[in-house]
Amino acid sequence: MSRPHTRKALLQAAIVAFAIVVTAGLPKAHAQASAPTPASASVASGAPCVLLFGQGRNFDPDQPAANRRWDEANSAFNLAAREPLVAAGLPVVNVVLPVSATDVPRNLQGLLAEVQRRGCTRVLETALFADVAQGLLIVRLRVYPVFGMLGPQAAGSLPRIGAVAYTQQKEFALDARVMDRVDPSRLGRVMAEEALTSLSPGAGRP
Repeated sequence: MSRPHTRKALLQAAIVAFAIVVTAGLPKAHAQASAPTPASASVASGAPCVLLFGQGRNFDPDQPAANRRWDEANSAFNLAAREPLVAAGLPVVNVVLPVSATDVPRNLQGLLAEVQRRGCTRVLETALFADVAQGLLIVRLRVYPVFGMLGPQAAGSLPRIGAVAYTQQKEFALDARVMDRVDPSRLGRVMAEEALTSLSPGAGRP
């Protein structure tokens, strides 16, 4: 008879192994990043931008090294997704939160404030995380329209993020045998290239 939680323990070990594998080949600048990535932008004058927001999901207060590696992998994924957007002439602002930022209402408030400050009308969310229950590594892009940025705005009001307008998701077995094929930077570039049509200024608007 198998011991209780054996499968979960094996998957948790696989998560740590994945984090080591995906960050082993990252450029040095990515490998050293552990704090929230400062917002950066290539915003044309007067043009509404795309806020490229990224964060992992697998925070474990007892695994600081694994947390750091998840942050590095998500940063690499997010920054690579920027490349085809900029190449297509879209103004982009990158914001990446660490997995330790688990206060969802505070995160949302900060995101809305950044959207308003930068004048972004779309949010492209990047996420790379493990779903232990399903035994999957999930790599996902989601596009959300932002409402309340165009036209007159009431004093003190914040914009509103609409429902998901586009989702692209890739799934991999949470298994060491396939983990060496998962490259966050390559996935970021390829997936963002495929998502470009959903990021036209009018996409997702009523």
